[in-house]
Amino acid sequence: MEGLLVGRKAVVTGGARGIGRAIVETFAKHGAIGMVLDTAPALGRADLPGGFDGQIADVTREAEIAEAMTRAAQAFDGIDIVVANAGIVPPWHETSDLDLEEFERTLAVNARGIAATIKHAVPAMQARGGAIIATASINAVKGHARQLAYTASKHAVYGIVQCAALDLGRFNIRVNAIAPGPVLTDALRERIRYRHTKGGPTEQQAARELASETPLNRLAREDDIANGALFLSSDLSKAITGHMLVVDSGFLL
Repeated sequence: MEGLLVGRKAVVTGGARGIGRAIVETFAKHGAIGMVLDTAPALGRADLPGGFDGQIADVTREAEIAEAMTRAAQAFDGIDIVVANAGIVPPWHETSDLDLEEFERTLAVNARGIAATIKHAVPAMQARGGAIIATASINAVKGHARQLAYTASKHAVYGIVQCAALDLGRFNIRVNAIAPGPVLTDALRERIRYRHTKGGPTEQQAARELASETPLNRLAREDDIANGALFLSSDLSKAITGHMLVVDSGFLL
């Protein structure tokens, strides 16, 4: 089934690479047009699909997000879909070694950035409604050793989504989250390779081990996450809001 987003205008933060890029490509395939917000280096390496423009914006700078949303609304005559996807994964630390500056940076991007994105999307969406999707994680409901900062930020994302869903329903704006489990993005591969230098498994071994922990014996891929975002942004989910869709091949079980 294609064409689920024909005529829709979308804004995707962190959409130049990884999961965000897969979402943009899937949206374009289904007829959406819009804007990708990301850093200058990421956009410089990105070959965006037809119908999508790039805009440099740092989600930790509220003025940049506000300006980008205004530009997108003017360029595309409104916004129907917003994917608040920009996020970072800090290095792993024991709790006793927590770097509080790094902790604050993680919350600034992963939580405050999503709140700012939603805040400044509302004026462009409230007249006709639409869908907002935030990228959370299975760590929004599950702790993980040595990932205090990341886990705290993703717990915050789920709370933001639930509150925004309650606030924005009167404008017919649905707000949901998508929660990936382990996905072999370039970022995860890089962390696995680093851990291998410290005595950890190879990339291939780590992928097999992670897949073996799922009932489906496979890891979710970037396109699996993108298809989840497609569902949450389309009319197929028009009665769903405040929900977190887990896409992890059953890893959380």
